[in-house]
Amino acid sequence: MKKSVLSLIVSSILFAPAVLADAPNTDLQLMPYPKEVTLLQGKTEIDQDFSIFISGHHSERVEKLSQRIIDRVQKQTGLLLKKPIASHQSDATLIINVKQASASNVQTIDTDESYTLTSKNGQITLAADYTDGVIDGAETFLQLITFNDALTYIPNVKIDDEPRFKHRGLLIDSSRHFVELETIKRQIDGMASAKLNVLHWHLTDDQGWRIESKAYPLLQETSLGGQFYTQEELKEVVNYARDRGIRVVPEINLPSHASQIVKAYPNLGSGDPDTYNGTIEWGVFPPLLDPTNPEVFEFVDAIVAEMAEIFPDKSLHIGGDEPMYGEWEENDRVQAYMKEHNIKDERALQAHFNAKVQKILTKHGKEMSGWDEILHPELPKTITIQSWRGHESLEHAANEGYQGILSTGYYIDQPQPTDYHYRNDPIPTGLTVDDALHSGETFETYTWSKPRGKGSDRTGTLTIITGKDGKARAFTDYAGKPRAEVFITEYEAGKRFVGHFDNFMSYTNFVLDMDDGEIQADTSYQVVGNVRWPTSGEKTAGSDIKNSEIPEHTRPFALPKELENKILGGEMTLWAENVSDETLAVRLYPRAYAIAERFWSPKELTDENSMFERMQSVSSWATVSVGLEHETSPYTMRVRLAGTTDVTPLNVLATYLEPAQYYARNWIKFNNGVYHQFERLNRYVDTLPVESYRIRAMEKLAQSTQDEDTRTLLEDFNTIVQNHDAVVSMMKANHSMKDSVAAADAAKQMAELGKKLATLKLEGKTVSQKDYSEFAKQISIAAQPHDEIIVALVRPVEMLLGSIK
Repeated sequence: MKKSVLSLIVSSILFAPAVLADAPNTDLQLMPYPKEVTLLQGKTEIDQDFSIFISGHHSERVEKLSQRIIDRVQKQTGLLLKKPIASHQSDATLIINVKQASASNVQTIDTDESYTLTSKNGQITLAADYTDGVIDGAETFLQLITFNDALTYIPNVKIDDEPRFKHRGLLIDSSRHFVELETIKRQIDGMASAKLNVLHWHLTDDQGWRIESKAYPLLQETSLGGQFYTQEELKEVVNYARDRGIRVVPEINLPSHASQIVKAYPNLGSGDPDTYNGTIEWGVFPPLLDPTNPEVFEFVDAIVAEMAEIFPDKSLHIGGDEPMYGEWEENDRVQAYMKEHNIKDERALQAHFNAKVQKILTKHGKEMSGWDEILHPELPKTITIQSWRGHESLEHAANEGYQGILSTGYYIDQPQPTDYHYRNDPIPTGLTVDDALHSGETFETYTWSKPRGKGSDRTGTLTIITGKDGKARAFTDYAGKPRAEVFITEYEAGKRFVGHFDNFMSYTNFVLDMDDGEIQADTSYQVVGNVRWPTSGEKTAGSDIKNSEIPEHTRPFALPKELENKILGGEMTLWAENVSDETLAVRLYPRAYAIAERFWSPKELTDENSMFERMQSVSSWATVSVGLEHETSPYTMRVRLAGTTDVTPLNVLATYLEPAQYYARNWIKFNNGVYHQFERLNRYVDTLPVESYRIRAMEKLAQSTQDEDTRTLLEDFNTIVQNHDAVVSMMKANHSMKDSVAAADAAKQMAELGKKLATLKLEGKTVSQKDYSEFAKQISIAAQPHDEIIVALVRPVEMLLGSIK
């Protein structure tokens, strides 16, 4: 079957923007890429005579930085430096020049982090007005170290750099699964290497309270597992982070996510104390603190006082998200209180509660930050809104005069494609498609529905408008979310639609077959991340349906230029339902570098091919220089699973697999009754990186018309087939892996199909409609999750099939 002319037109339109995407102006493997880079002639050698001289302002932080640079130069080069501290500036390889002392001993959101780095005439100068600038610049210097067949060196450069956003954060959740102190420190090293500057430490939740409280010791003593950080350990982390230019902002959940608080002190809750037994389950739970009880505010005052002693940062995060108001609604005392104080509903009561908490924070020199739910006109404009709901929430907060931080699209506890995160800018933008119907144009609207693993189906509409010139444009209205453009890759009116967009969940791709106004449920689906969800529906409006119109829906709004300074930046979140101390690094890196670039580098830097190339280079650098474990931990876990250090079969198969993305793994666990704190995280899937770079390369090969590229694909397919017996034998030998055999079998099946299709392509042959349908069914079956694993190989195989259709 030939593609329609329209399909070819819209495909060319889709891929045009990639050509226009801005790439870095050099081939330097830097991430985040600096604001301005000038490549000069020559090189500066890094050898055993490498040394550092500190000029300008001296401080303990600068001296510690210089020692870290020395240690890491030795790690990166394998050299033992002869005399790493120079006696005179003229003798030094690297001069660190801080011009003046910081105005405050406590780092703030307004701290100047700009720096310059110049390498010429055999000497390197790293200069900044303040210490935090040279801390950031040191990472650029270390990323520049490379080698050729003659020497180790850095290229001569002139770099002028500063961050785009003030707040570049990472949330680490130590409540759900405890994270060891040394692991926290290692992530701080990683954060510094990516020029992140805020550790948002999620220390309390329903499943545990991980801070030592001397005023209310039952909080930590009754937490499941009994694991917590002493106050001295917390101070140690704060100092460790400050030395690396990172603020530490603690989060204490109020008044929701309070199961552990009321388990320890039932008198503080709004519900039946007999129900306060804590929980090991994941989810959202009823307990709320009692806003009518003076003891609650005595508790808050005492806890904030302790936090103020430990955490010098001005910001304290109160959570405030996902309140279930049932306890307040059913509590006669709370309802009477609301009536007495003329509080119209529970949402207003939460704002009333937060206003009291705000006064306590002010008393202790703190400013409030919290999730979307705390936004309310009763609170002062000094609070900061962190948005998990999306750009529309952030835009609303900014228009109301509040500062905001975006986390939607940066949930890295979820396996997600890195380019999805990279396209997600903290500044809200408006609708990018013309959604109006103009004279001479036609349209069709389909109402669709897709299941979720947990909860009710997601629903929405898809509208395609065809212009007088035959070109089509499309948009979708997800229920409860603003309208969004869908980028069309294939469209035949009334018969087939393929198009993708980024939304609050992930990269999402519609693949819809239509017949007689119906979306064919047996062949139609949406890909969310890498998981296919069956989609059904019907045509509900169109130019051929009398008196029908394009549906009305909420549109996203661009943030006015004058309000962009209200957006402080962005923050990754590493929630710990499916993350352990052992697997944390695999989720976090190397994606964190790409997201950090979105927070630091100029907005115009958007070339995804460059991003992937540099990210993979920096990933290896981070393993050696920073000591991160995202590349070593999977190997260690596979050795444990296999019982041998030769885990080649597991490594080979892993190249073509991915963990199920977005919330698919959570939902699978929920439906299997294991969505809780003690669910094992030692499966083969837990060793897999969040995405396969080899599959990304194979997708390009599958779309190529060059025989050489098709032969390269054949090599991959043969490798998978030849590896199959060994990997299955290894998996069956360990009960922890035996369920993953289904993924290995599906990968082999796809490799066999890939071999057949590649051979046909090399022979210049096509497949019949009958064979196409049969092969598509095989691909659809193989694409389903197998022990929480997605056989990512289906993507290039499906592309091969499409190329010879």
